[in-house]
Amino acid sequence: MLRLSIFLLGLLATTVTYAKDPSMMRNFLLNELTTAQQAWQERYDTLTSIEAIEAYQQEQKDFFLKRLGQLWDRNSPLNARVTNSLVRGTPGINAYRVETVIFESIPNFYVTGAMFLPDETRFQPPYPTVLVLCGHTQNGKAGYQGQAAFMALHGLAAFILDPIDQGERGQQRSADGTPRAQESGTTGRSPAAMHNEIGRVSSLVGRSPAAFMVWDMKRALDYLETRPDVDATRLGAAGTSGGGTQTAYIMALDDRIRVATASCYICSLYGLLMTNVPVPPPWRGAGPQCAEQILFGQLAFGLDHADFAIMRAPKPTLFAVGTHDYFPAADAWVAYRNAKRVFSRFNLGDQMSIAEYDGGHGWSANLQESCVRWLLRFLADRDEMVMRPTNMPPAPAGELTASPRGQVLFIDGAISTFDLNRQRNRELLARRTAKAANRTDDQLRATIRELAGVRRIADIPQVRAVNHGDRSRFDGVNAGNSNVSMWTYYAEDGRIEMPAIRFTPSGSAAGTVIYLNSNGKTTNLERIAELARENRRVITVDLRGLGQTQGTRLNHYAHSGDAHDFYLAYLLGMSYVGMRTEDLLAIARHTGGTVEIVASGETVGLVALHAAALEPELITGVTLDTPITSWFDAVEAGSRSTIPFVNIVHGALYEYDVPDLRQMVPDPRQ
Repeated sequence: MLRLSIFLLGLLATTVTYAKDPSMMRNFLLNELTTAQQAWQERYDTLTSIEAIEAYQQEQKDFFLKRLGQLWDRNSPLNARVTNSLVRGTPGINAYRVETVIFESIPNFYVTGAMFLPDETRFQPPYPTVLVLCGHTQNGKAGYQGQAAFMALHGLAAFILDPIDQGERGQQRSADGTPRAQESGTTGRSPAAMHNEIGRVSSLVGRSPAAFMVWDMKRALDYLETRPDVDATRLGAAGTSGGGTQTAYIMALDDRIRVATASCYICSLYGLLMTNVPVPPPWRGAGPQCAEQILFGQLAFGLDHADFAIMRAPKPTLFAVGTHDYFPAADAWVAYRNAKRVFSRFNLGDQMSIAEYDGGHGWSANLQESCVRWLLRFLADRDEMVMRPTNMPPAPAGELTASPRGQVLFIDGAISTFDLNRQRNRELLARRTAKAANRTDDQLRATIRELAGVRRIADIPQVRAVNHGDRSRFDGVNAGNSNVSMWTYYAEDGRIEMPAIRFTPSGSAAGTVIYLNSNGKTTNLERIAELARENRRVITVDLRGLGQTQGTRLNHYAHSGDAHDFYLAYLLGMSYVGMRTEDLLAIARHTGGTVEIVASGETVGLVALHAAALEPELITGVTLDTPITSWFDAVEAGSRSTIPFVNIVHGALYEYDVPDLRQMVPDPRQ
């Protein structure tokens, strides 16, 4: 055993000669992105009539809503209340009034906001009103009060919301059930990273974290419609960065938004954001960033940033752009041109515009001024050259607090996004249980194929295998003499390379084992030696994105080295589980007979179970060296879930879970 282990350690060093490209998956996905972009362009080119545009708008909205996931009941009571009121500035000169507001967008799901109202001695209600949407600041609405005050000083009411996991709306609890406010909403971890944690488990129940944001915004509009000092026929939306994302979403989905300005977000998910084209440091090809900005399959379907404006055409819409933003200005202009052409077909091209100023990412004074001028023009019928005041000290954050103790989860009975996902999780468990009684394994296999994106074995292209030659022979304890050779399996027309090592007994082999390890094919040398001693042919291989082809380009809000590539695949409607399952099936078929799988690590164990469940005649059993957490348990764990991005199949829990796979797959040890 010692001799074999020493040999394998030497072999591990030898494999460096055959190291593969850690950018392989990213390059593969970028090629798929190009194909998807071409399809989007072909569809866009058909929008030559009002009838075609209106049909397109409805298609896009239907897809968008489907990908948000199941929403809630708009008839539930808002239970809105004003918790504080204060006046800032000098009445008659530069005064405005602020009211802190709390309401329930879903029963016991609390939303905190601040209503900025013009001075009634200068502007008479009811007011045109703007939903002001926050970017990824930990202090939420307190960080955007200057923009709201600017609007109020010029006669526009402004309602700022705390997004989930920002300001007063921390979504995480400690083990004892108390809010983890210091991590969730005030100091410490980035809100974008927190949104990704929400997105990770939301995906399993077929929901985007954007669903919570869109719903909060819709209910905020419902609330504004109840206020006598708001002109509900003149509602707008404005935001920057993450607030630009929210603006883009609500302006596309809610016809009540008459005027919109999205700042420092609009560009293209087909464009420079996804590539290696340099943009200002440290944002080089920043790529997909936050879970709410990424809808499953949206680029395969054909939903790009320009479409958020096209969906609302021809209502007044402004893109505000920073020249040196990491959301590339060049692509913002492309999006603007694509949207403008559609607006022009309504003979209202002047209602689509763009404003660009020097500067980077953020709602600069220049961009704010362009946004407020746009809102005044189309909401208040006032075409004015307003300037942002320079002497507007912000109110202390505490003055804008709407909840009793500064965090909504302190309220008795309050629920979080994780609780809402748990509710859905349990509903889906009951649904799966009811369906299981009348569903055959073949029917379940068809459903798994569709959700995970796995073709039948006959439809998966053959892999090409290249032998790089024998490296040595080894004498293992009770293993006899075996040939050791280095191989590469090529899939996807050679774009995917999977390095492998084969251990082949010199005599007849007692079957074939494919060994997989989540950390790479030579991670557990003792386990490989054990399998080799059984006189079986052993193939240890790195499936795409594992081991030598592990992605190393970290996204700045990532939870793993795979996060960037995972999100790009997610946008394209592709799951890593599905792609790797096809890799495993193709390699198993290449052996020329049936195989068993030994999997060490949850990531490869999940792939092995999918492959064996879908093709039982090819894979006769799976040995899991590591237990696999069920997806149900991952959702129940909420913020404490450790499930990797790459182990997610979007919406899987509508139809199946890990135990369903396990029941379909023989365990050779039993």
